[in-house]
Amino acid sequence: MATRQSSAWSAEVESLYRSQARELWALFYVQCCDRERAHDAVQESFTRLHEQNGTTIRDKRAWVLQVGRNWLRDVARRQKVAARSVESLDHVPDTEVEPYFILQQVELQSRVREALNRLRLEDREVLVLRYALDWSSNRMSTALNISSAAIDMRLSRARRRLAEILGNTGVGHESD
Repeated sequence: MATRQSSAWSAEVESLYRSQARELWALFYVQCCDRERAHDAVQESFTRLHEQNGTTIRDKRAWVLQVGRNWLRDVARRQKVAARSVESLDHVPDTEVEPYFILQQVELQSRVREALNRLRLEDREVLVLRYALDWSSNRMSTALNISSAAIDMRLSRARRRLAEILGNTGVGHESD
């Protein structure tokens, strides 16, 4: 009997993984801006769900989302968000592009990433989902469980806040 229950639980967890993992990865990515770490958060949260082995969890998706977010927070605390080295010039393709322009682009990307990190999570969430992952307002509203109108309002406010932060660091519209 326990084996049958365990097998059913495994099938339920696998089904949830198949239907939700990609969306959860995107939400975790918003939090950490690191593809591999977001993937690890998905794996860790589903592993922990599987270990629950039939424990009553009312909303499994919400549970997995919370476990993943907590795991990311713990990892960030342990690592104190170590500075990454920029190796962009090591990967310059054999093209006509001048290294100066590549460095300029890397610098702009770095400033945008820093500005995004200065935003509230809610602001960063909608901006990354829209512009990095190309999600529609409807898809975001479903994933975040808020109305499309609220998503559009958050996007508007988040864009304004991001523009203000970038403007204060010397990045203007003409730098695009």
